[in-house]
Amino acid sequence: MSKKKQKSIEDIECEASSGNVFADLGIENPEEELTKAKLVWEIEQIIKKKKLTQVTAAKMMGINQPKVSALIRRKLDGFSVERLIHFLNMLGQDIDIVVRPKPRGRKQAIINVYHENGFAHSVIPLAAKGV
Repeated sequence: MSKKKQKSIEDIECEASSGNVFADLGIENPEEELTKAKLVWEIEQIIKKKKLTQVTAAKMMGINQPKVSALIRRKLDGFSVERLIHFLNMLGQDIDIVVRPKPRGRKQAIINVYHENGFAHSVIPLAAKGV
């Protein structure tokens, strides 16, 4: 049995994340894509919590089952942030949009998506990136 030589941590090249995997991958409109991904995560959690089938979830959201499948598989082309928020409403969720000044110590304004347990997802909006 031969032993494989293990690389030390110093030999492994890595790059620090920007905090947005879509930006790191060079995807167009990374802030919007991250916001959509976080909203879809919330939709998926509600579907799981309520133990809904894709067919039942589709009826509740006013779409067909293949679209629910696409959401769950993170195929988000054709789904706007506004539409995903509408789906959350159709699943019985309130959406609060709060606008407030950013802290002086932070360079850019962000968008937060909060889960009912207080967990927040932060996103830097396009306007803050100078787009």
